[in-house]
Amino acid sequence: MKTKVFYLMLLLQVLVFSILSTLCLSPCFAQNYTQMGLPEDAIARLGKGRIQHMLYSPDGNVLAVVTSIGIWLYDTNTYQELNLLPIPINKNRGIAPEITNTTYSVDGQTLISETFGSIVLLWDVTSGENGEIFTGETAYFDPDRKTFTIKKENTTIQLYQEPKRDLEYTLNADKEKPVSFAFSPDGQTLAMTDNKYNYTIKIRDTRTHKLKKSLTGFSEFIFLDKIALSPDGNTLATLRSGKPIHLWDVATGKTKKTLIGYKISRRTNPHLNLVRYAQHFVFDSVAFSPDGKTLANGSHDGTIRLWNIDSGKLKKRLLEHQGFITGLAFSSDGKFLASGSEDGLILNWNLETGTHAVFLAERMGSISCVSFNRDGSMLAGGNTDGNIHLFDVATGNPKITFTGHISEISQVLFSPDDDMVASRSYDGSVRLWDIHTGKSQMTLSTPKEHFWSGLLFADNGKLFAVRGEFEFIHIWNVTDGQYEKILMGHTSFTRYFSMSADRQTLASSNADGTILFWDLSSIVKTTD
Repeated sequence: MKTKVFYLMLLLQVLVFSILSTLCLSPCFAQNYTQMGLPEDAIARLGKGRIQHMLYSPDGNVLAVVTSIGIWLYDTNTYQELNLLPIPINKNRGIAPEITNTTYSVDGQTLISETFGSIVLLWDVTSGENGEIFTGETAYFDPDRKTFTIKKENTTIQLYQEPKRDLEYTLNADKEKPVSFAFSPDGQTLAMTDNKYNYTIKIRDTRTHKLKKSLTGFSEFIFLDKIALSPDGNTLATLRSGKPIHLWDVATGKTKKTLIGYKISRRTNPHLNLVRYAQHFVFDSVAFSPDGKTLANGSHDGTIRLWNIDSGKLKKRLLEHQGFITGLAFSSDGKFLASGSEDGLILNWNLETGTHAVFLAERMGSISCVSFNRDGSMLAGGNTDGNIHLFDVATGNPKITFTGHISEISQVLFSPDDDMVASRSYDGSVRLWDIHTGKSQMTLSTPKEHFWSGLLFADNGKLFAVRGEFEFIHIWNVTDGQYEKILMGHTSFTRYFSMSADRQTLASSNADGTILFWDLSSIVKTTD
């Protein structure tokens, strides 16, 4: 009996200790990486940046992964994220320095990062803060790589030297081509990356070469990303030429579904006369249905595909266009889908019957974008000539044409009261049009060789133009011509924007594939 009581008491003590240990763990372990090191006003992040290099701490307990957005620290026992050391952004220039080399101090408490432009960053590993930033002078390693010298401050820091290992044999055994690699101090663990695996980091035992762990969530260097945010803001679709469509869970940062397309051929779309691409997954545009259950995507072969978001299965193909699909838009009730194409047609699809109506305007040219108004009674289409055509949905007849842009229209958007149409163009301007008179009410231009990246309306009818300039995102109030907000957090050029249907969340992607989510309610105070 005493023995049973003893073991029960021992089991209870172990249970209590386990609970207390869990509660006392660093909050970083309980925190998803989508929430780590977020810039001001950002609410989540997808992607961990483009990997540049890696290194182990002197005691081997921490793996530092240097990326385009900062340095990620991993516990090598659990491979959980410990911290993110974000790269500081120069607020005057809107540029974050690119890290070229990083080294631990002998005691493992300091990370020293060299960057382009003679900027040296010193990180406190424990606190995650920048201890010092040195600029304007040369920083270099001594030939034996045991000392690091910052010329301006005449500071010398002793550095750790990682062991030499026969890397060729290890890599050839698995036929991998590493982008970056690092050995643990005892030489028994190897961390390496590979382009084939979308910059997944593989942790291997150097004696058995067995895989111990894979670290995921990093992004390859992407310039052609396009993004679309679901109406509820919980799912993000990323679209890249030559790649499948990926659906991401915004809360966890994990991939929910991968939508696989088909190789372009005349059998895919019999209406396409000229096949210009022969690769898989060549997509052009993407749009969520209002209920968030369906995703529509257009392809280079003129095909429109409708996907079931929950299952990831293809529901239907629409095959009437004879050119690239350049724009898609659902009506507010989800019953209709408008599509624009370089063949010069705007088709309005009845998704319940599968039939479509053709919208034509004289000399409409190649269509570049489409948009419904709030109640679905009007449809606007922009073209590559710089014109915007407005149609009556019930009759299919043109109502008015807005002229004034001198280059391709990249976005059209109705105001909440349907009295105005906003447009942005590759001519570098944003215009606000009166639907009743057809006249331009406001024009906002960017500096030469820059262009606006997105438009959104507030509930009071004010138009906000979004511009990605360097790493900064500028929110500009067109009504009074003043900046409302400058968002800082991206560390490479911003490419695309997408807004949730309730106007509360803005998603932005940059050149390294990292996606940030911003709380618009606190930025421009918008409501549906």
